[in-house]
Amino acid sequence: MRWRLTYLASQRGRRGFCSVVTQQIQRFCEKPQRGITLAEMVSVGQASDMQSALTENAQMLHKELPVRLARRINELQKMPYGLSEMAPVQKVRGWYVRSFNDLISMREPQTMEEEQAFTACLEKILKRHSAVVPTMAQGIMMLKEQMGDDAVRKCPFLQDFLDRFYLSRIGVRMLLSQHVALHEPAEGFIGILGESVCPGDEAEAAVAHATHVCEARYGCCPTVEIRGDVEERIPYVPGHLHHMLHELLKNAMRAVVETHAPHLRPNGGHSAEGVSDSLPPIDITIAAGQSDFHIRIADQGGGIPRSQIANIWNYMYTTAERPKEQDLEIKGGIRNAPMAGFGYGLPLSKLYARYFGGDIDIVSMDGYGTHAYLYLSRIGNTKEPLPQ
Repeated sequence: MRWRLTYLASQRGRRGFCSVVTQQIQRFCEKPQRGITLAEMVSVGQASDMQSALTENAQMLHKELPVRLARRINELQKMPYGLSEMAPVQKVRGWYVRSFNDLISMREPQTMEEEQAFTACLEKILKRHSAVVPTMAQGIMMLKEQMGDDAVRKCPFLQDFLDRFYLSRIGVRMLLSQHVALHEPAEGFIGILGESVCPGDEAEAAVAHATHVCEARYGCCPTVEIRGDVEERIPYVPGHLHHMLHELLKNAMRAVVETHAPHLRPNGGHSAEGVSDSLPPIDITIAAGQSDFHIRIADQGGGIPRSQIANIWNYMYTTAERPKEQDLEIKGGIRNAPMAGFGYGLPLSKLYARYFGGDIDIVSMDGYGTHAYLYLSRIGNTKEPLPQ
């Protein structure tokens, strides 16, 4: 009898706790978000009194982050088609609720010790949210299995929701990572922002990464030529630039191999020996404009039918084989980096570009090849694009 009373008391306590947190979430949802300019992020790392600057930045984050998390929690709870009840989505929402509660449970940092404790909390949140993208992808895949690909792909709500959700995630992780990195200064960096990033060098690194993935998948890979303003430098986040270039290159390499060596499609069982030399090369051209930095990736991979161009920005669209379930179990990125199959590469890359005021455009000639244009805004007073 005593254990039952204890159990009932614990359940009442848990329901009471959940009710309080829910009320807090609704209250923070009603507060306005504040877009942070990139110049503000940089100024923190350039302050003469670093500890005071870090404390002031922590105070700003203490106010801002719960508002952004609360809005996403609210949306995750109200998704149609039963998506909110699917286990992967509930897991993501649980992470967001825990992080929200961690933040509001802390008092606003006033001292160096409190700022350090707050930074430790931010590090914990970064680790907790590392697998949000593939976990949400699992939920969408489950929905596709229930409703069918066409029904899900044509749902405007879902596309808009995912754009808002992932754009918000990029912004939250940028603020978290920037503040944490400011505690460990590195030469040439202000937080995670590189002061003088060379897109030519980042392109070479992305080529090496994508080549490794392509060769592991097909046994061969087209060569890549990089030309133009390869020595120019800009302030940027190298990790974001690498992510975008890698995704665009993976798409180009896959298209070239499957167009010009169709016998090497996955599971074809044929030798790829000597094939790489016969594949048409991929060209990367870098141009430094006055307001934007331009990177074009041109392939001869057969192009995309005009009727399908609009679909490439859809999270649920892919022409590739679905990855194996274990490839979704990752920490921050796709483990073993499969060539394709999630349908997330292009739309996520476009959001990364837009976060810093840039963009990605695709121009394709069906029957020949595709040009992907990556525009990088020269970082200045660009304010974060905040999803409502």
